[in-house]
Amino acid sequence: MRTSLLAARKDLIILFRSPLAYILMACYLFIAGYFFASGVGYLQLVSIQLMQMPQTAGGFSPQELVVGPFLQNAGVILLFFLPMLTMRGFSEEKRMGTFELLMSYPLSEATLVGGKLLSLALFLAVMLLFSALGPALLYFFVAPETAPLLAGYLGLFLMAVSFGSLGLFLSTLTENQVVSAVLSFASLLVLWLLAWIKDIVPAALQPLVEGLSLLSHFEPFTKGVLAVADLTYYLAFTAAFFWLSVLSLENQRWRA
Repeated sequence: MRTSLLAARKDLIILFRSPLAYILMACYLFIAGYFFASGVGYLQLVSIQLMQMPQTAGGFSPQELVVGPFLQNAGVILLFFLPMLTMRGFSEEKRMGTFELLMSYPLSEATLVGGKLLSLALFLAVMLLFSALGPALLYFFVAPETAPLLAGYLGLFLMAVSFGSLGLFLSTLTENQVVSAVLSFASLLVLWLLAWIKDIVPAALQPLVEGLSLLSHFEPFTKGVLAVADLTYYLAFTAAFFWLSVLSLENQRWRA
């Protein structure tokens, strides 16, 4: 465990020294902030309309009009940005010729992958923490429920880490960072869109397609619902691609 933490510290330092990390973080926060501001504007519009026509008042909450849509949009943004972050992973080591040196270290493959995944998780936690400043401002105006907001951010973090685990695995397969990014984005997009195509597949396959969809397991989090099945899905997803990365490195070390 200690060696994984040391490896994560090294990778985290390298990551924060990279201009790409700051550019991606700034772009993510800007776009996410735009969607949040749009949600707040919509909430204000609905509130004004209800004040003018109280007889049409219906039940609504900041979670439904602002937080939920904001989290869904944030997930879509991560779908585009995470591949650009994980493409460096092991692909950069191969491109720079340091992969052989890395594999010669007296460290297990699990330690190497765990270090990179942990550093990525810490970076994502910092980025999402900054993005949470927007929803936190709602407490000065409409006082949203805290538990659903925390549940939504937990789901967003777990999904982001699962994105990263898949991206790291694909980065072990190629030394071309662009190829790694494209493969990661295409794979994540397919897994995301499974929720949209479930109705056109045979009825017998619909539960399987929906069960594999990243979006289907994320939507309950955006509504403030914590379900064991959704938590298990993201943890299993991350663990599966973690071990696939380990097996990929073991295979490459054995061939070398």
